[in-house]
Amino acid sequence: MRAVRSRLRLWGAEGDAIIVDTERPWRLVLWEKAQYVPCWDLGGGSWFSTEWLETHSPESPQCWEPIMDLACRYSRAAIAESGPARATVQWDYLLCDNLYRVFRGNSRAEERYHVYPDGVAVRHLVAWPGDQTAEGLNPTMWEMQEFILINGAGVDPREQIEPVGFTLTNLAGDMLELPYPSELDDWTSLCSLQPEIAEWSEYIGVVHLRGKPNPFVAFPRNQLLFPFENCTHCGKPHPQMLGFPRHQNYAHWPATDSANFVGWTVAKPEDYAKQATHTSFACCGYHYGGKTPPRPSSWVFLTGAVTQGVEEARRLAGSWLSPAAVETSGLFEGYAYSERAYHLRATTPGPLTVRLSPSRPIVNPVLRIYRGQPPAAVTWDGEHLGEGEVRTQTSGEDLLIWVNRTLDRATTIEITQR
Repeated sequence: MRAVRSRLRLWGAEGDAIIVDTERPWRLVLWEKAQYVPCWDLGGGSWFSTEWLETHSPESPQCWEPIMDLACRYSRAAIAESGPARATVQWDYLLCDNLYRVFRGNSRAEERYHVYPDGVAVRHLVAWPGDQTAEGLNPTMWEMQEFILINGAGVDPREQIEPVGFTLTNLAGDMLELPYPSELDDWTSLCSLQPEIAEWSEYIGVVHLRGKPNPFVAFPRNQLLFPFENCTHCGKPHPQMLGFPRHQNYAHWPATDSANFVGWTVAKPEDYAKQATHTSFACCGYHYGGKTPPRPSSWVFLTGAVTQGVEEARRLAGSWLSPAAVETSGLFEGYAYSERAYHLRATTPGPLTVRLSPSRPIVNPVLRIYRGQPPAAVTWDGEHLGEGEVRTQTSGEDLLIWVNRTLDRATTIEITQR
């Protein structure tokens, strides 16, 4: 694991970049020529983005969002931490149009990606919808999630996306599949295609690519972790998701210097060879009927890529959303969904013991020890964990521990700080 800042030249453009290398065949990249939008580089010219905070004005056919900020006047990226157990990057931006006018004067967001060696990250988005001016009048929607595949110059999306391009599933194993190319005539609420998704407890979306890792995003139907207003289609309490219509390939982002477009620029087959394009499968919003989230509001997502398909994505999502019961010789401070980490505090001298009893298998558990310091010796039911099985680093004033194992039964972990 390492996060570095460097120059990146790609697709005929060059700019500043933050690159987070994981120990999997994909990495996280924040590139100036993509307005620092965090993207998974899946190899072979294919990237994937989970989107950003976006709004829309009744006065304009275009959106107010960070990718309109081609000069990166308002978009900033930084490395918050980098070590063997975790890298953290932060992205701050304003929501502007292509004339750099900021929606309501001060609409902004900040995002943190906590990236772990298994190539999985927690995305934490905090939004401050604008309240300073009436620029743009009242918003028609607020959106914070989209499944976006970037096809690099020379990459034809028709040749790399599977016939079933996108799967939405949950931990119970229910599924909704969308073909590629899309068969929808317009943006369509997914609950109109499968009404049962209104009752799902979580949503796990997977994009299916030929011969490459499959990117995924997971988020819960839980107002405390993922606030939303009732769906405008069915009226039920669930995050509304829209499937994209037939013209789902676009040519206005990334790696373009042209701001001379309004709305979306649909990509034609002749565009694929000469420039980067992107393909959108589905999106998710706080509301698509004009309601604005409180200032501030925050959402959490799990994202990364899988090589074993939908079932692997379910395992990772279940591990994140179903924390184990905790008994400890110290104090259990709580489980941080925004970090995928169990927060603990040692209250007595000597080793700290933590017994985790899972309801679902916990993949690569993460422990954060208040005011702890590496190096630390870690045992797993009395077995010493060697190099490659455990990673430690400081995170602020705390000790961060990432364990390269799956916890599928009640297990006692003991931590001795040297």
